[in-house]
Amino acid sequence: MKTNPIQLLCFVALLLTDYTASASKRVSEHEVDIDSANKYLARTINIALTLDAPKEGQWGHTLKAEEFKLIKDAGFTAVRLPIQWITRMDSIAPYKIDPEFLKRVDWAIAQCAKNHLAIVLDNHLDEQLMSDPTKYRDRYIALWQQLAVHYHKYPQTVMFEVMAEPHGKLSILWNDYFSDALTIIRQKNPTRPVIVGSNFYNMSYALGSLNLPGQDKYLIVTFHYYNPIQFTMQGEKWFPMGKPMEWIGTQWTGTDAEKHEIDYNMNLVAKWAKMNNRPIFLGEFGAGNAADTASKARYFTYIREQAELNHFSWGIFNFSNGFEIYDVNKQQWHEDLLHALIPQK
Repeated sequence: MKTNPIQLLCFVALLLTDYTASASKRVSEHEVDIDSANKYLARTINIALTLDAPKEGQWGHTLKAEEFKLIKDAGFTAVRLPIQWITRMDSIAPYKIDPEFLKRVDWAIAQCAKNHLAIVLDNHLDEQLMSDPTKYRDRYIALWQQLAVHYHKYPQTVMFEVMAEPHGKLSILWNDYFSDALTIIRQKNPTRPVIVGSNFYNMSYALGSLNLPGQDKYLIVTFHYYNPIQFTMQGEKWFPMGKPMEWIGTQWTGTDAEKHEIDYNMNLVAKWAKMNNRPIFLGEFGAGNAADTASKARYFTYIREQAELNHFSWGIFNFSNGFEIYDVNKQQWHEDLLHALIPQK
């Protein structure tokens, strides 16, 4: 029987349509909504003072493969990896990222995948952008152009945080800069979870200044919490406010007044999240090494409980080498702090 050419074309088109629909279905079956993606971050640990140093190891810590297994075995679900990208990029256009460093980040992602951990790639420490956003805008945009292309085939367990703690002169421009970066990311990463916080160091009370595109359903909003600073920042000579060396010995005992301050901030964020229908990631909380362990355990426990009560995912700061909950020299967790974050069954 002779086949009609038009019938043949229609038949091929039908096959292609079915194949495309089937392929789309397979892709979508591996995608999750943003609330589910936020649950990947349920118990996150920051590995900071590592790739956010100008050079890895300069601040005393170098990533090791076995650390990712330690983190998973301890009960964490994700890693937030602060990265100082600007020290690994050319200083002139087109601001190319060092390909060897990008391989290092790929390696960290592979270690997370191997250990079933999600990972947040955080753009950290760009004081040039904060002080002169117009001058350094093109470099900021070039960063996200490159990362959006490089990671567009990676799963949703690899998340982007466009800028940690925007402040300074960037504050008044932050909504525009975030919008520009998001537009670039979305060209190749339509369902990539993107994490964004408000200006003024991601403080909870600044959330009202954040202007998010209502049509984008793959955003996670973050905030950081370090109050009271007299407790969390005691002994931290680098801290630019107050007199941290004179604060040494400050305790957190869990009084009603101490708890009320945390409750107030958590309720403030929860109310904003409900009004704006956005999932929340408490991306950083912690206390420095000068704070006593018993106080830190009480403080960590209460913040974790309140975050989980409000359905926030959370990220403790930090794995090691400052604000640490793991001693790399002794190769052991600070058990009281770990159990405050992940209670033993």
